[in-house]
Amino acid sequence: MDHGAWTGLPDYRVGDPAMIDLPAARMRALQGERLAAMVGYVHRHAPFWRRKLDAAGVRPGDVTGVQDIGRLPTCRKDELLADQETDPPFGGYTCTPADRWVRYFTTSGTTGRPLRRVFSQRDWRQVLDWVARRPPLVRPGERVLLTTSADALLGATIITEAVREQGGLVVQTGTRPDRYKVAAIAALRPAMITGAPSFLLHLARVAADAGIDTRACGIRTIYAFGEPGCAVEATGRALRERFGARTLIDGLGMTELPPLGGNCPHSPDQHLSDDLVLTECLRPDRDEPVGPGELGELTYTNLVCDTHPLLRYRSGDLGILSDGEPCACGSVRTRVVGSVQGRVDDMIWYRGANIFPSAVEAVVRALPGLGTEYRLLRSRGPVALTIQVEAARPVDAAARAALAERTGEAIRSAVRESLPVEVLDPGTLPRGDGLRKTRRVIDIEELTDGR
Repeated sequence: MDHGAWTGLPDYRVGDPAMIDLPAARMRALQGERLAAMVGYVHRHAPFWRRKLDAAGVRPGDVTGVQDIGRLPTCRKDELLADQETDPPFGGYTCTPADRWVRYFTTSGTTGRPLRRVFSQRDWRQVLDWVARRPPLVRPGERVLLTTSADALLGATIITEAVREQGGLVVQTGTRPDRYKVAAIAALRPAMITGAPSFLLHLARVAADAGIDTRACGIRTIYAFGEPGCAVEATGRALRERFGARTLIDGLGMTELPPLGGNCPHSPDQHLSDDLVLTECLRPDRDEPVGPGELGELTYTNLVCDTHPLLRYRSGDLGILSDGEPCACGSVRTRVVGSVQGRVDDMIWYRGANIFPSAVEAVVRALPGLGTEYRLLRSRGPVALTIQVEAARPVDAAARAALAERTGEAIRSAVRESLPVEVLDPGTLPRGDGLRKTRRVIDIEELTDGR
């Protein structure tokens, strides 16, 4: 790609801890300055964005502050994937020359082809500066065990480098079998373990079957990412209980964007990095904001990264944004209330109500006699739902029927609808492997097609 006379973005001070406590009015002004600079930058250097801005009738000088964000076009992941196919390998939304690239990552590819992303040295330094302004993950000399591979995956790589800079030892077990992982936990007694909530709960079961008490392995902190499950009270409680952990960190981020944020000790709310991203909550079916306190699709504008910047990126995540009231910790930053609640693709409109997998998860993870896995089988036209769960241990037909009845009653109380429940044998449902996320909503047509 010919970038011509390339001129970069300002070298923003991402590591400045004062950004955390910046008054709301000053933060909004800062966001406006960075937004205006970003629109001009992508119009100069990215054919993808130049086409979209021109089609929307927006010139760089038209955007002078946050109040102009609605004039900009939105984008989705499928557009970026198509752009990378048309202009391989990294797409026409790439803004820096190749001699500045130092890091390569991809999305997990759970729902399709992985999206490629490169980082300039400037961008990568900003990521590490952002980590440095947050509380340390470990104390010098402590060990952290990664249950996922850091190979081309952004979240695991950030944790790896952050721990090393803080003087900790990183133990990578992502490509090893599950029994190796739990044996390493028992032998090395890490202060922190990482992974997707569902996969960590699966590991706890593997450990129990191997006679390993994960509650006695010295784990102080669980750093969970990749799924919104930690905000489900029953899931968070199960993680703490099964690993004996005192602290649960629920990280929020995605490969396509700069670091977004995380929870605090006082709340499950996701505290967003307002100096790095400008966040909106839009209606899933159109480009307009939802009302205060309404659920919508979280949409992010990258304010600082220079290589793959995105304007109004529709993340596919559903959440509710805070109304300006400070968190119990005192933060006035934008928050996703109660964390991400699900995915747009997993939102099921059923008999006049929205049903999310997280509502089923809250039942499954709290009901005695059930394992931790579940999925929703959906049939389209007319929509029909069946909930599949697993028994915690092998049961006879009578016990299975009783467990299905109790589960159905609990789900009816949670979602206000009666749904059929199938109780399967332990280990029946597919698991995530720590790299790919577990799919919770499956169209029955996929199963009948053999996919």
